[in-house]
Amino acid sequence: MKKALFLCGLFMQYVSIYSQTPSCLQADDHLIIVGSGIAAAVESLCAYVDSVVHNTLLKITILEKSSSIDQSPATQIAPSLTADEIVSVVPRGAALIEKSQILFSEPNGIRVDDVPGIHGSAVTQRFQEQAEVYSLDDVGHQQRSQDLLLLGKMSMDMWQQLYINADDELQAIFKASNFNPCYESQFGGDRNLHQGYRIDLIFNIADAAVRAEGMKADYTKLGYEQCAILTPAQVTVLDPSLAQFCKDHSTIHVDGFAQWNNDSVALWRPGGCLDASVFIPRLYEYLQKKMGIFVDEFGVECNCFQIHCSADVTGVEFGLNDDGQSILKGLQINHDQMLYPSSQDAVTYLFCPGQSVGTLHSFGFSEPAYSGFAGAVLKLTIDIPEDRFDDVAMFNHYMELHQQGIVLAWQARLKNNKIFIAVGGTKAFYGDQIPNKDQAFAVNRNILQLNVINNVLPEFVSWAFGRDTHGQILTEQDLYDLEAAGIAQRWVGLRGVAYDGFPTIGHVYKDGQPVMNARCTTHLGSGGVSFAPAVAYMSRAVFNPALQIDEFVQRILAYGNSARQA
Repeated sequence: MKKALFLCGLFMQYVSIYSQTPSCLQADDHLIIVGSGIAAAVESLCAYVDSVVHNTLLKITILEKSSSIDQSPATQIAPSLTADEIVSVVPRGAALIEKSQILFSEPNGIRVDDVPGIHGSAVTQRFQEQAEVYSLDDVGHQQRSQDLLLLGKMSMDMWQQLYINADDELQAIFKASNFNPCYESQFGGDRNLHQGYRIDLIFNIADAAVRAEGMKADYTKLGYEQCAILTPAQVTVLDPSLAQFCKDHSTIHVDGFAQWNNDSVALWRPGGCLDASVFIPRLYEYLQKKMGIFVDEFGVECNCFQIHCSADVTGVEFGLNDDGQSILKGLQINHDQMLYPSSQDAVTYLFCPGQSVGTLHSFGFSEPAYSGFAGAVLKLTIDIPEDRFDDVAMFNHYMELHQQGIVLAWQARLKNNKIFIAVGGTKAFYGDQIPNKDQAFAVNRNILQLNVINNVLPEFVSWAFGRDTHGQILTEQDLYDLEAAGIAQRWVGLRGVAYDGFPTIGHVYKDGQPVMNARCTTHLGSGGVSFAPAVAYMSRAVFNPALQIDEFVQRILAYGNSARQA
């Protein structure tokens, strides 16, 4: 724990300078980023801060294959901020094989049968083989898992400090993005929402309290000492919007107090959230403003920070430096254009491909065995009856919802004078295939998510339908009706993951040797938002001699090495 806090201190030594705006006249450092998601956003912020601290001139160019950054996966999900967000993405070894035989709609299942090209493909076979070999090293897995949790704790601290040390303009962006950090209060005292902790709901799981006690023990080991199982009465006081849920999942005992049913419980646990759909585009606008302009070799003034959409990087051009080492000379865009940076620039290429599964491999780099795990998201935007607006004026909560084999990240609040509810989570094994929202997996999971929302907040769902839905099982037709009415927005995308569930960071490799001006930050799975600051710190360490490389950093870089094999 001290290790994570120490590293966070090193990172934050140059965060309190947001208010300084450098005057770009001639750029001499150029960071070219492939991908525009949360990893790219945080990497850009880190690079900008570093350039101001060290008084260096910087250009950042982001290449995004979508027509708009609003279409990137990070802007579609409902991110949770927790130290353990990434830990359970990939089942291990025999468990992976077992779960791969169970249909996604069954408890603990991840199999999809209606999409050709998943089962038996080369990508699937290599991923399963490497995952099974990896599972044989139990000691190594336990060490990796513990370090991954420490990395998560480090990232939670970084998110909080990024906000605390931001200037007024960036703090306003955080607030508009529903940023709620995950942290341990130094003062203890009464429980309050939006102060580092939140309520997670566990239901439809036998012996739910046992599950909650296990989670509590894990968080306590990380230094979060205020975790507690809450009674229904305590939940209702903290968050009155959950009163109906508490009533539906508890029983009044002889002492006159409500007690949870065996399959339900609430846990007070460390956790936060961020609306990435707001944060990412506004952060990019902020960076463009702060970084100013430079004058190119033709005397033309250009923005130091640039985003180019519809710029699909389809290949790379290799070369050699003066020492005979591999470097990148340029990028192929949309199959028929080449991007060559100015010869005056000291260029670093950064690959943050996110859901583009197998990108490193397709460019001729080494890449650990990889696969895509599909995840579905459902968002509801609900009109508020005129006589109820005052009742929900302060409504804002976020949590994770745990059921058997399912964890859903949840954000719900008043947004643009409407009730906004976003639920993401559940996964299915997709290999290197691309999901779409009309496939069985996405439809089934969206129906499940709709019913979970109705279970937790039936009053709001009743407003959406214009009828009482409390206690009802909602159907596929109900889902389509909400979508047709513009109330429901459905999305499905991929989480790119490696066979061991660890992020892939640092150097990229060609023919077993590092490419001296390129690195990657990818394979963050469902933990991209939670882990972005700490993972960016680690990835940047390979090219930044100012960062202290101690044993913990060395282990993280070794675990995340892009040429690793089980």
